[in-house]
Amino acid sequence: MSDFQVEYCLLIDDNLVDRFVHRRLLEHHKIARTIKEFDNGKDALDYLTELARNGSPVPDLILLDLMMPEMDGFEFLKHYELWVQRSKVRPYLFMVSSTEDDHDLRRSRDNRHIIKLLRKPLVPKLLKEVIDQNSDLK
Repeated sequence: MSDFQVEYCLLIDDNLVDRFVHRRLLEHHKIARTIKEFDNGKDALDYLTELARNGSPVPDLILLDLMMPEMDGFEFLKHYELWVQRSKVRPYLFMVSSTEDDHDLRRSRDNRHIIKLLRKPLVPKLLKEVIDQNSDLK
């Protein structure tokens, strides 16, 4: 049995400092054993597509930043929908943002793939609780 809450996390955020902080938090609090980072949604989608094509293990957890250049979190989710349909897996997916925009908050609540919008910086206890509360989604 693993000491970690999930085995494999995909961390998608264009901010290097946020990625560093969140990686350390995930490691220190034994939330994720393996963490793969991307600084944009397009590269992360390409990676997920390649994993599915090769039959490789896919992430158990995805932490997705909302505001990113090239492809923001919501654009990522449009493509992610197709990936979920093809791969037939559904990792835990949390939107991570510091937004206060009502439109963004509503869109994240209304998206069926987003379990919860979490505020930056992540709070380990909250993340662990939300993963536990949604363990039936796996």
